[in-house]
Amino acid sequence: MIESSVDQKREWSRPEVEAALRKILAESLDVPEAAVTPAASVVRELGAESIDFLDIGFEIQQTLGVDLQTAEIRTRIMAWTALIHQALAEILHRRYDVTVTADTLRAQEAGGLVKIVEQLQSATGLAAGPGAADELGRALLDRLVSEFAALGFGVSDADRQGLLALMRTDLSARRLRERTLDLLTVGALVDFICAKLGTRLRAA
Repeated sequence: MIESSVDQKREWSRPEVEAALRKILAESLDVPEAAVTPAASVVRELGAESIDFLDIGFEIQQTLGVDLQTAEIRTRIMAWTALIHQALAEILHRRYDVTVTADTLRAQEAGGLVKIVEQLQSATGLAAGPGAADELGRALLDRLVSEFAALGFGVSDADRQGLLALMRTDLSARRLRERTLDLLTVGALVDFICAKLGTRLRAA
């Protein structure tokens, strides 16, 4: 077994973490360091693919001594969006005792949760109030937040609201996957690393 060369006792400031991560991402993804800004999406703007996440995670562990499961995060996002219609079917059955297949919901995804609720009210007599679409959206988001939390990541209120707004009008797996992967920004990775450093994080 190869010993890690990282100094487990070294202290890091947040600016040092940012600089180290910027270098890792620039080299791993072959992009200019100037493009690696806190708000940049690692996937959409910097072009990270599945294989890149393995390399990035390894380099972060070797440099900073932090286990960043970037590949696992991407895998969980892909799984969450792929199963979104099945999850919605389960929530509808549990909350409203309405049985509908994932395929039926998928056929209506272009109209988002608002149109799906309207269709179900017309077709099945779904007894749901005016806020039903948002309630369903929040229930779906709770599952995503749990997936992120299990890996040490948080989802901000602003990001939750952004995803909820999208789900109101579009529930396609592709659009949700794109929007959810955008949560993996450079700044979010810095926040995660700083939190994992614990007592090794010092004031700048």
